[in-house]
Amino acid sequence: MFDAIRENLAWKVVERFGVTKEGVEKKKDEFLEWLARNGKLPQWNDWFEFAADWTAFRKDTAGAASLTDWIIGLIIAAILGVGVALPIVVETVSNVMGNLSGITATVVGVIPVAVAITLLLIFLGR
Repeated sequence: MFDAIRENLAWKVVERFGVTKEGVEKKKDEFLEWLARNGKLPQWNDWFEFAADWTAFRKDTAGAASLTDWIIGLIIAAILGVGVALPIVVETVSNVMGNLSGITATVVGVIPVAVAITLLLIFLGR
């Protein structure tokens, strides 16, 4: 009886890491093959080691993003970055610039440029 309670509590804990009982049951054979390929034994000292191995397995076996996924991601980044974030940053900085002078104004004036460069790096995938 206590083993069943302990197992149920352990499943509740590892569910926080994205591990579900149903997911493990579906991919159990594939998971064991992955463990063997990576030289790991299916022996864990606690549920956290199991959750770590399961997470690594899911990352290794996840499908790669297609070209369509990349294009959709770029469009969303462009809309959110250039259409929403950059104008908000520029307007906020211009409102604040009236009260600033000297080095502080120079530093605050660089913020929109930094945001624009960050968006460019997001577009380039860096």
